[in-house]
Amino acid sequence: KELMDPVLGKITDSTQIADYLNSRFVTVADKALEANPKPPLLVPAQNNVPPLTLFPTTSDEVIKIISSLKTKCSYGIDLVSSKLLKFCVMELTDPITLLINRSFAEGRFPTRLKLAKVIPLFKQGSTSDASNYRPISLISTISKVFEKVALTRLVTHLLENNLLTSQQHGFIKGRSTSTAIVSLIEHIIDQLENGNTCASVLLDFSKAFDSLDHKQLLTKLKALGISGISASWFDSYLTDRQQLVQLVHSDNGMTRSVRSSLLTNSRGVPQGSVLGPVLFVLFTNDLPKYLQEFATTIMYADDTVLLLSNKETEPLEVSTYIALNVATQYCHQNRLVLNETKSQHLIMGRRKLEAGTLPNIDRVEAAKYLGVIIDTSLNWTSHVDSLCRKLSSGLYVIRRIKTISDVLIMHFLKHIFGMVF
Repeated sequence: KELMDPVLGKITDSTQIADYLNSRFVTVADKALEANPKPPLLVPAQNNVPPLTLFPTTSDEVIKIISSLKTKCSYGIDLVSSKLLKFCVMELTDPITLLINRSFAEGRFPTRLKLAKVIPLFKQGSTSDASNYRPISLISTISKVFEKVALTRLVTHLLENNLLTSQQHGFIKGRSTSTAIVSLIEHIIDQLENGNTCASVLLDFSKAFDSLDHKQLLTKLKALGISGISASWFDSYLTDRQQLVQLVHSDNGMTRSVRSSLLTNSRGVPQGSVLGPVLFVLFTNDLPKYLQEFATTIMYADDTVLLLSNKETEPLEVSTYIALNVATQYCHQNRLVLNETKSQHLIMGRRKLEAGTLPNIDRVEAAKYLGVIIDTSLNWTSHVDSLCRKLSSGLYVIRRIKTISDVLIMHFLKHIFGMVF
């Protein structure tokens, strides 16, 4: 109904609210980077990597991709939902195949597919505070088909040429949150069994996906063999993307929607996209190499942990401090914002009480990584207690609805199971 701005005051007009939120969402990464002056563009070492080829697709591949989409009624600016696209798959496959092949051949991503509709989702707190709204971006479903075709070629190229760091577990076939957690715990246990004290630094990045510099990303992609017409295609995919905010409000008992004007995103990868998370993984693919002399790195997308160990606590403190400085320098050079207030530091081992703390980063007894609470004793008490509380809440809801109907009970059971696990 209204927003409050420290300069503009109260904003009540629906269109002005939509424009205000859109401007905030587009510039939030720029504001996070204001205190981080832009360094000279880094040029990664060129490897003798065969170039990526975005070879043409076929109708069979496009049909398979469309059929694999989750059936949803939501849609972007083009009004085409995945449910509608799947319903019309036989009629639309040939023209979509033609468009994809033309896009690859010309190295251009269709402008109309770069438009995003953003729905502000209220989190908590005051409804008049714009910072309490999270943007949910709805991009074109047809764009996702384009991206999935490109992704198959990109991933094949990366795997065939062994270009991905083994420390990254995100969005790569055969790797997952489970492999990341297992690698983390196995490393810690191995060090503790060898009589070492182990330090873990869980890094938190502010607006990581939103703050990527396009020129720096394209430079890194070039070092991975993405050059020529393929580089032009990814450049076109990333740049000149626009978004609008759509609000739904009640007007004299009637439900109406209002849209803001379009604004351009100058950085970051598209939220809700297929390629976005993978491009972020490639952007930070070189981070473990920077840290390999000082720490073992485990990553799942932007969830990054630095692992260090030593039999003596004083050398451990020094090496942890150096590793954190190297990570901070990497972030500065790549225009990523390290959020020290949300980063955490854990010490494990018999001599953990002798170890000192890190400047600006809280030392904690337990921390959550990829949904699993890890404590300094590795006894899983904190994680089990957390699961029990969630299960208790779920059981309470089930008891309350068990008299309604068996169908509803099964629906709620599936929903609660998904929330907990």
